[in-house]
Amino acid sequence: MRSSLAEKVCVSILPRSIGELRQLCESALELGAKLIELRLDGLQELEMGEAAKISNDMGFRRIITLRPSWEGGLYAGDEQKRLELLSSVSTGVECVDLEFKTIESNPRLVEELKSLGVKVISSRHYFNEAPSSLELRRIVAKGLESADIVKVVNNPRRVSEAMDVLALYSEASFRGRVVAFSMGERWCLTRVLSILLGSPFTYASLPGQPVAPGQPSFSEALEALEVFLTSWPSWQL
Repeated sequence: MRSSLAEKVCVSILPRSIGELRQLCESALELGAKLIELRLDGLQELEMGEAAKISNDMGFRRIITLRPSWEGGLYAGDEQKRLELLSSVSTGVECVDLEFKTIESNPRLVEELKSLGVKVISSRHYFNEAPSSLELRRIVAKGLESADIVKVVNNPRRVSEAMDVLALYSEASFRGRVVAFSMGERWCLTRVLSILLGSPFTYASLPGQPVAPGQPSFSEALEALEVFLTSWPSWQL
């Protein structure tokens, strides 16, 4: 069971050097990770090509993310340069994560990535708010017009707002194409529940190295999924 569940838990890493990139990738693979998100925004621009080559040679499934500062990331350089860097490191990867706004203003980049056989993730993070259920559904529907997968994350103040995100999985047309959960320690469980409700994958971290607030470790996410599926064996992923 654990091996099949590992396919659905993506380990996020945010290396600050090429040496650390190797170390973090090796640590994730030793734990049994099958899918790794490489956050390249912690690296220098000149290191990104080498990082892509190293990870490609290691042979694991990859999501490439180069998150700008205006969407909670570390990259503060020129926007056009960021898009060029993303394009240059995307060959051979499974997915590239692009911000919702980036996709809206750069449809040709999306077409280019898809022509390479790369799936495009459209990300929308609500760091300071929890949009209405109607707005969340609108964002997902709009995102799926061009992206293969939509990732939407809110910051709830109450349980009902966390439930609004999880309710996205009730839309038949969204299942398997939306990654939706809530940020923060209080809402960590929504990351695990997302898999049970139909998300293609969820995000976790290496032990003690969360990349985002509320990320469980890879092992914690697997254990939580195993407990649930053992307790309710009729549940189908």
